[in-house]
Amino acid sequence: MPCAQGSCLLDAPSARLAAVRLLDAVLARRQRADVGLARLPAPTRALAHEIVYGVLRRYFSLEVDVSRFLREKPEPVVRALLLAGAYQLRYMRMPAYAVVHAMVDVCKAVQPRAKGLVNAVLRRVAESEPPARLKPYQRAELPRWLYAAWRDQFGAEQVRNCARWLREKPLLSVAVPDGRENWMRSAERAGFACERGALSPLAVTLAGGTAVESLPGYTRGEFLVMDQAAQLAVLQLPVRAHDRVLDLCAAPGGKSALLARLYPQAEVLAVDRDARRLPRLRDNLRRMRATNVRLVHADARALPLPDAAVNTILLDAPCTASGILRRHPDAKFLHDAGDVRRHAVRQRAMMQEAWRVLRPGGFVLYAVCSIHRAENEDVIAGQGEVVRMRRLLPARDHDGFFFALLRKPA
Repeated sequence: MPCAQGSCLLDAPSARLAAVRLLDAVLARRQRADVGLARLPAPTRALAHEIVYGVLRRYFSLEVDVSRFLREKPEPVVRALLLAGAYQLRYMRMPAYAVVHAMVDVCKAVQPRAKGLVNAVLRRVAESEPPARLKPYQRAELPRWLYAAWRDQFGAEQVRNCARWLREKPLLSVAVPDGRENWMRSAERAGFACERGALSPLAVTLAGGTAVESLPGYTRGEFLVMDQAAQLAVLQLPVRAHDRVLDLCAAPGGKSALLARLYPQAEVLAVDRDARRLPRLRDNLRRMRATNVRLVHADARALPLPDAAVNTILLDAPCTASGILRRHPDAKFLHDAGDVRRHAVRQRAMMQEAWRVLRPGGFVLYAVCSIHRAENEDVIAGQGEVVRMRRLLPARDHDGFFFALLRKPA
């Protein structure tokens, strides 16, 4: 039956097929999952998102689960199909016969020769208990290199605590710049269960998967989506009336909008090097009614500003996203130890450029959603006075995050 826009809504089999192809793209070709998911129609996207992100969050135990019934390593797309089937059997409470039948049908579209293999392996998975013997990195659902790095940095017990939350679906966290209590009452009257955030006086948390556009005040800019660990970081920045605040790597614009709303007499310069992201940044600022923000298309490593030009800088630097793996579980497969080092080099270059344009006595807030020491303390080493520094490890109601407020000597 044609839909209102003349195209047919894809059904569950098509969603499963899309999920398998996206998993293959992530695992075999290191492509981002969110880009492919965004191209799917909404009804298809919901199921595909559940399968893709579920597999990526639980990949290492699922890999053990299916591998014990394989005599040899399957080709990548078949492996993706088996993992998708195993996730549905273990975590989606679907009848085993329905999952096996559906995934065999998907197999006909991606690799018909493997139908018998898929049928046999998924039936064995359905008839068995999950594997009890897992190596520590498999139980933590982390790549071996990442588990080892965190174990050495935080200790095995802390890694287990982090891993517990990184396996789960995240809550939705929003920042309400004005009148959090009134907004919560409006949300509750509209049927949304919400809690006050413990880290930020602006934060409200809601169930994961909540449709943001359906929350009260969305079109009026009464809130913006931002994890409360990131909110806490932004609130550390000492902004005075009429300050010029530089927000580096600003897209998609949440932190610029929050700064603009909190400090309406300041001027915020939102800087980003990717011209493709500027329209979304502009739209987000417009929705949030952030009228005191000016967009600047520039690289944070080569700013079009003279020395000592600004009082206050927020550098939310690109990173390996290790603190937000539950929101972006594909990051486990897109980055490796070499990427941590490469990001750290770029982060230090951005810090040096921020230091150049900062006035004596001014402040830089360095922030990343990674918890690797190489992207945290090592980046800011030797850069002025550390006024405040904190690393938050992933927990139930917030992501992993690092920030440091630095002051340039007068």
